[in-house]
Amino acid sequence: IVQAEAAFDPIVFGYLNWAETDEPAQFANIGRNGQSIAHQIGIKQLLPTGATAQVTATQNWQHLLPFSQDPNNPFPGAAPFNRQTTYTENLNATITQPLLQNFGVAVNEANIYLAQRDRRISAETFRRSVITSVADVESAYHNLVLARTLVDIQERLLAATEDTRARVWARRGIDADQISISQSIAAVEARRADLIRFRADLRNRSDVLKALLNDPEISIRSNILINPTDRPTAEFIITSTAEAIETALRQRTEIQEARLKLEKDDIVVRVARNALLPKLDLTVGVQTNGLDKSFEDAFGTTISSQYMDFNAGIKLEFPLGDRGPEAAFRQHKLERGADLTAIVLTAQKVVGEVKGRLRDMLSAYTEIQSRERARVSAAEELQAIIQKEGIVALTPEFLQLKLDSEQRLSVTEQNLIQALTNYNIAIMQFEQAKGTLLEFNRISLDRAPISRYEDDAGKIRFMGQTYLLR
Repeated sequence: IVQAEAAFDPIVFGYLNWAETDEPAQFANIGRNGQSIAHQIGIKQLLPTGATAQVTATQNWQHLLPFSQDPNNPFPGAAPFNRQTTYTENLNATITQPLLQNFGVAVNEANIYLAQRDRRISAETFRRSVITSVADVESAYHNLVLARTLVDIQERLLAATEDTRARVWARRGIDADQISISQSIAAVEARRADLIRFRADLRNRSDVLKALLNDPEISIRSNILINPTDRPTAEFIITSTAEAIETALRQRTEIQEARLKLEKDDIVVRVARNALLPKLDLTVGVQTNGLDKSFEDAFGTTISSQYMDFNAGIKLEFPLGDRGPEAAFRQHKLERGADLTAIVLTAQKVVGEVKGRLRDMLSAYTEIQSRERARVSAAEELQAIIQKEGIVALTPEFLQLKLDSEQRLSVTEQNLIQALTNYNIAIMQFEQAKGTLLEFNRISLDRAPISRYEDDAGKIRFMGQTYLLR
């Protein structure tokens, strides 16, 4: 934007020229041989209307030989020319205003308008990057909660299986044969192996989250394990499909970028239409003049405006054919039509994503209810088997029934936490599809973050943790 606005900055210019002439005279008393110094300083500026305003101050110093002393004088008997030094001063003000092509603020400030749209497009692109980063962090956090819970479930299953093995071993001389003992030992070792795998996955999930957080206090090279404290929610999110679609069409960065690009196309088409006009420039100017043997007298005459020149003129350029601007105008109109079609396709894609994410969220919530009922039934089944364990013979069939019941309860608990995780990720993805994930997490991008080298108080907070801006 500043670069575009700089086109209207004033420009100071000037020149300095020294010359010495030595030419033969053609007529008596008009010899001009000698030294001269000419210099000028001025300032000019392009105005938003397309006009160019210019003010200059010019001075010419001439030191001429007397005509009678000029060796190049072919007229020896001519009268002497006594004036040896003269100062010529001019103050000039000129303004040139286009009347057709390049006329108007809308045309001349078009680059500023385009730069403003580019800045907003960059802001939307940055916002989308932040949304993607937040979504990745939130998804990684929910997967870490899932991995942590799976480890807890597997530890409870292993503890229950070890308890069953101890009971079998205690009854080895009563009704527990070698088959039952081997069954319990095999079950313990298999579930211990599963626990090792779950713990390794927990470490991996923790490293993924550490890499995404990029917190210097939690280096990914360290063996620190992030322990999640927030639990997944199971609350039903009340929403309206129509409102969600309306919000997405207003908030999604892709829609905003497409709209801004369409605005840029309108600006470019307007400028291209103006370029079809012929050039018709009006120039008006005024100049004051002064001439004397001293600088002070010449300058005083100039300031007094005793000698003034006025000028006005019109310059016309009318290209025959004008094929280049006409082709550019057609090209920009076609590009605008393509971008208009693209924004419709983008809107359709956004609507489809919102409906799909909403469907995923509702399906995940419904699944939670079924998974919870399955978990309750599996827990009741295992409780009944435990109560029956003390009054029946510990046969291999009964032991297998108990081990399978413990496994079924563990699986239903795993399925339940997986459904809860899917539901929370679906909520996050639904907000992301609407373009409101930052607002959902109370993250603001109102101003640029402060560098820690400028202000160590510049901090951000995410999910209850404070981070110093590096």
